[in-house]
Amino acid sequence: MSVLLDRIMEGSMVLLIIGIFLAFARAVRGPRFTDRIVAINMIGTMTTAIICILSAYLKESMLVDVALVYTLLSFLAVVIICHVVTLHHKGRELYLKRKEQEAEKQ
Repeated sequence: MSVLLDRIMEGSMVLLIIGIFLAFARAVRGPRFTDRIVAINMIGTMTTAIICILSAYLKESMLVDVALVYTLLSFLAVVIICHVVTLHHKGRELYLKRKEQEAEKQ
């Protein structure tokens, strides 16, 4: 590979790492839960991109397999977190409805 292509790959990895830190800041800061979920998903996507760039940079084809597995695990984690939060939200709505019904009876 040429020196120019190596520098482009290194620069893109640095930009992706900066993006990961910014997404992490968004995940911590919020303010809504959806912002946090999207930030976590972005971190997973940028990590996958870094692994793929490293695969080309180091000429290691096995890293592509690692990137695929990481992508699947990241997707599964986001789906499970969304499912748990949805169940929690529905449970809270039922709790509030029961509380309103009890208040009306009294």
